[in-house]
Amino acid sequence: MANLAPDLTPLLDIIFIVLVFLLLTANMRLASLPMDLPASEHAAATMPTHPLTISLSNDGPELWGIDGEGFRTQAEFERSLMTLLAAESDRPVALASDRNVPVQRMLDLFALLQKQGVEVAEIALQPHTASAP
Repeated sequence: MANLAPDLTPLLDIIFIVLVFLLLTANMRLASLPMDLPASEHAAATMPTHPLTISLSNDGPELWGIDGEGFRTQAEFERSLMTLLAAESDRPVALASDRNVPVQRMLDLFALLQKQGVEVAEIALQPHTASAP
């Protein structure tokens, strides 16, 4: 008489694949920076007086800037920024960035500021204006 029990091998294969998938995705850490964003776009946020303004551009030879002074290389920019942060550690930092600057450059800048102990940096944004019909 033939064995009438179902073959469970395909079911075990599927369970093993799902188990491996869950184990691999359960330990994923998200790389993110803590941000304190305003509650709405109409929040009354003002820029601090005379901040250390860092600018990131994607056009021209000077891709980095500090208070209107442009830098062609990242090394020059970082040296100048470290000098200014050491001299004026209480001065607030504001970031002005073009829209088309890669996010990686901004994240690198945030990581550099975090290493130097700058916990709060303002981000200068252009207010959203409704287009006329």
